[in-house]
Amino acid sequence: MQFPFQIAGPEDTNGLVEFFCEDIRNLTKQQLTAYPGGWPNHLPMALLDAVFSIRAQYTTKHGKGLAPRLAKFKETYPLAAQDLHEFLKLTEDQISDILGYGVTAGNPKSRAALEVASNLANLEIYRVYGAQDFDPSNHAHRHAYLDVRGLGKATFRYFSMLLGYGDVKPDVWIIRAVQRVADAHDIDVVITPDLAHQIVTNAHEITGLGETVTHLDHAIWLNERENHPVDAQAR
Repeated sequence: MQFPFQIAGPEDTNGLVEFFCEDIRNLTKQQLTAYPGGWPNHLPMALLDAVFSIRAQYTTKHGKGLAPRLAKFKETYPLAAQDLHEFLKLTEDQISDILGYGVTAGNPKSRAALEVASNLANLEIYRVYGAQDFDPSNHAHRHAYLDVRGLGKATFRYFSMLLGYGDVKPDVWIIRAVQRVADAHDIDVVITPDLAHQIVTNAHEITGLGETVTHLDHAIWLNERENHPVDAQAR
């Protein structure tokens, strides 16, 4: 039995990369410079942003969503916003009272964030206390995040991006952007998160659009939400 769609391998993506480069050249300067910069010196804030953004609205037209709740958390707990030792003094309820009582794979998001923080702070070597200690290429740091139920590679990449490491978060909007281009050119592939990550990364290398690949990622995300809306909540 032959399926109508195939998962593309590296040898199948050259044409798609070229078409995607054409598509992103329509991004505006405003979109390409809109990335707010993340939380480069606030590791607990980057962690909360990554975890609580899972299947959540980041902003709304009425000033609600995750973004203002994150700002309130930072204002309420300024020490915990920067230091994992202080962050680990908080309870799940103290976090959830501000950021909400959402869950990911059945795991309360506040608990998931605290579990990652505890894993990072209690490593035998390469312990992490603040943003300056974190390295996304470090195997122990990566698994301190990925070993927590409900957290995966996409949000780990986003966590790293929020700390200033250039990368792509292949969430539903990024995947749909690449899939839209593939469909428009009759390229019969199913875009996976890994393939979307590869296509956007390659497109940035080719076009140079955006100050960093993270700026391009954010611009694509904005454009897809604004000009190709669907019923979804992401990032």
